[in-house]
Amino acid sequence: MTNNINFEQITYSDETETGYIYFTEPEKFEYYSELLPENQEIIIDLGKEVPVVGIELDGKSAKKIAKLPIEQRSFIKKSDNDGHDYYSLSFEDKPVKQSISYERIVEVKFLFADDECLDLIGIEVYSDNPDYIFIQQKERESKGMLKKILGRFGK
Repeated sequence: MTNNINFEQITYSDETETGYIYFTEPEKFEYYSELLPENQEIIIDLGKEVPVVGIELDGKSAKKIAKLPIEQRSFIKKSDNDGHDYYSLSFEDKPVKQSISYERIVEVKFLFADDECLDLIGIEVYSDNPDYIFIQQKERESKGMLKKILGRFGK
């Protein structure tokens, strides 16, 4: 597990007008790219050792990252009604009309506000893969809080 992540997890380039969402450190894994059939603005970098290395966004989908404040460019850990944890990245607060997964990668869901899958409003990840950056960050934050609590009580 890596302790230092030297890049932003979610980026946007004004020059190329593309966004990128890192699931792992890209130099650590081999990957190949596939378009999401329902929306050609979404390119999934699929790993050989991990299911998803990252997701590239073009067009309107990418511009949603550009509009997100830096502090909102991260996955939030949530729990479903059955108590299962998942990670959520939200671009807009709209009702979900379509939830799409790419072929065999069922643990990643693309959320759309329309039936045509053109209005991407978020991504959910139902995985506890330790190579995923947002899971590593949550583990470090939890360990940091535990150290603070133990330090405060002299243990």
